[in-house]
Amino acid sequence: MKKKFIIYFILLSLVLTSCTYDHSDETTVIENGDDLSNELIYFIMTDRFYDADQSNNYDVDKTDLKKRHGGDLKGVIEKLDYIKSLGATAIWLTPVMENGKDGYHGYWINDFYKVDPYLGTMDDLKLLVDEAHKRDMKVILDYVVNHVGYDSPWLNDENYKDWFNENQEIFNWNDQTQVEKGWLMGLPDLNFDNPEVVDFFLENSLWWIEETGIDGYRLDTVKHVPKEFWVKFTSNILENYPDFYFLGEVWSENIHYIKQYEDTGITGFTNYPLYKAITTTFNEYGKSSKLKNAIKADLEVFNNSKNALFIDNHDNPRFISKHRNFADEYYKQALTFIMTYPQIPVIYYGTEIGMEGKEDPLNRTDMEWEKTENSSKLEYFKFLSELRNREVIMSGEFLLLETDDDCIAYQYLDGKDSIIIVMNLKNIEKNIQLKVNGDFIKLHEYGDNNDEAKISNGNININLLPLEIKIFSISKF
Repeated sequence: MKKKFIIYFILLSLVLTSCTYDHSDETTVIENGDDLSNELIYFIMTDRFYDADQSNNYDVDKTDLKKRHGGDLKGVIEKLDYIKSLGATAIWLTPVMENGKDGYHGYWINDFYKVDPYLGTMDDLKLLVDEAHKRDMKVILDYVVNHVGYDSPWLNDENYKDWFNENQEIFNWNDQTQVEKGWLMGLPDLNFDNPEVVDFFLENSLWWIEETGIDGYRLDTVKHVPKEFWVKFTSNILENYPDFYFLGEVWSENIHYIKQYEDTGITGFTNYPLYKAITTTFNEYGKSSKLKNAIKADLEVFNNSKNALFIDNHDNPRFISKHRNFADEYYKQALTFIMTYPQIPVIYYGTEIGMEGKEDPLNRTDMEWEKTENSSKLEYFKFLSELRNREVIMSGEFLLLETDDDCIAYQYLDGKDSIIIVMNLKNIEKNIQLKVNGDFIKLHEYGDNNDEAKISNGNININLLPLEIKIFSISKF
């Protein structure tokens, strides 16, 4: 039975033990041997995930996407086994600190020393961390230092009058002074020229770690805060917690701009340059050269396996909603890429079931739990999670293979084992040839057809149906 989109898992065996690979037409990208790079982060907007405690639903309005919907920390605890079943090794929570009115997302903080009562209590947070650790999962808290909420009590307190920059918009995004001192979205911007502000966050960030036992911070709006502060911030924590993880959001598609933050002590960054290449490549008019060039730049400029890849998040439209045609096919291709590229995939809640949603707040709807039952997308996601855990991908060498603009192909090598992933970006049948130096037996496709592919003169001839993904496993005798 033929399908437009079929996943094949193919086992090849080398006939000669002395055969080697010829990499003359390939580009080595990353050796993926760092345990941290093998993490899989599940990103949760707590208010929209699961409501397990109705006692804290003070003014919930689920008909309004800009109001609170009742999700809470107990809800995350209740769903930890589900999250674990996805292969997640870490959970990233949107800010848990007490927010002002309608701060369902957590980024309008009013009290940096309290858990938002709409989400639960400090005891709930501690229990969540403990239960996650029991399941060998880390917990990463979103941490905000750039600004406070619109109705922060500090704004009317004389003791804090010098804690804020002058109220001004950011007009020139190429002016770093404006970027660091302007009021982002009108949010009161904190003044890091004031040592009291610096000391407050140095102490506060340690307090949350000591109180809860969390494993990392996702650092919000990094580029809006001076680099000198981030050096103090990270070193202050690492001095006490040397294995602590920092995921920095430097929202820029310019890889050279992000690299400027490499020496701040931040472990890794959300990879917006690759995100741009992913969304540009995996669509009806996409060309693989965009992604290939971004991968090569990623190696040449940054080469950080601790960076984080994503296809959607709370600030960008969900990937599947960016397409008019073949949305499911391109969603699976993009998902395949981030799950098999040697960086840390971040899976926004609902990505695993292909949730839809355009611009904010449509990308922040409630988790659609009913779609987790008998979901082909969820089944495929779990397949990718298992594939990602194969030793050849966990610790192998990543190679970008040569193809035309209609396809993307790459390979992992690890001793006697190899994985090849090939994707057809176009809605037409394609026949491509990948060069492999060695004598092989026939290729057997594990799928509906169980067809055989031929190898001639060290070349694998691969026939790809429209928008098809093929995955090959190769082993030496």
